Parts: sequence; C-alpha cells; structure tokens
Amino acid sequence: MAIKQARLGHVVLNVRDLKKSERFYREILGMKVSGRNPRTKMSFLSFGREHHDIALVGVRNRRSKIPKNKVSPLHHLSVYVRTPQEVDAMLPPLKRKRIPIVSGPETLEVAQNRSISFLDPDGNRVEVACNRHRFGYTARRR
Repeated sequence: MAIKQARLGHVVLNVRDLKKSERFYREILGMKVSGRNPRTKMSFLSFGREHHDIALVGVRNRRSKIPKNKVSPLHHLSVYVRTPQEVDAMLPPLKRKRIPIVSGPETLEVAQNRSISFLDPDGNRVEVACNRHRFGYTARRR
C-alpha cells in the first residue's frame, strides 16, 4: 500500500558525545532542546513547530557504533530556511567556529535552491537551504 500524503516527522542521529552534539545543533541551527531522556541518553531538539525535529542518541559503545574513520550511512539532512540571505549568513559563523564546510554557499543547479553544507561533530552532513518551492508556493503541481 502506497502512502498517499506524508511529510518527514523527524531524524534521529547516533552521536558520540551527546552534550557536544546538542550544543552544535543549538548554536549552529538555533534549535531548542524540547526534552531529554537520561535513561536512554537522548536529546530532542526542535525548531518550534514540532516537539522534535531532530533527536540525538548518545551511543553506549562509542567505537563500535560510529567508527571514527568510516563514512556515515547518512548522506545528509536538510533544514529549509526562507531566504538565500539566511543561507549565506551561515558562512561566517561556521568559519569562525572552524566547522568543516562541505559545499557552498552555492545555488544548486537542478532545484535552483541556495545551499550550504557542513559537518556536525560526528561527521554527519547538514545542509541549510532556501527551498523556494516549499515557501514560495502553497501547493506544488505535479
């Protein structure tokens, strides 16, 4: 049975250092902590509309879950902002904090969205993009 209408609920990431990763998502993306579960070593972060958009799980055996020199199975997660200027404004603080930048700011050739990608403390790629299709139209036509 195919899903007829849906939207992504949230992303959950395994992280080596829960406090460090929580601080990264708060400081870099401006997310707020909406909850914590010390028993399961989880933090829940939100942009304000949902209880959580991203959850972080502190892995128990840090070396076995996320090998340091291995590629993350996650290609990237994306956060949409309203304007290209918001994307460009990410560059100076990322450079100041010496956060590795993967690409951008740039305009992507297919969707024509302004985008910047960088790595979180565990090597997960995070993209901040101005999705003109999402905010520019109330309904997309097929």
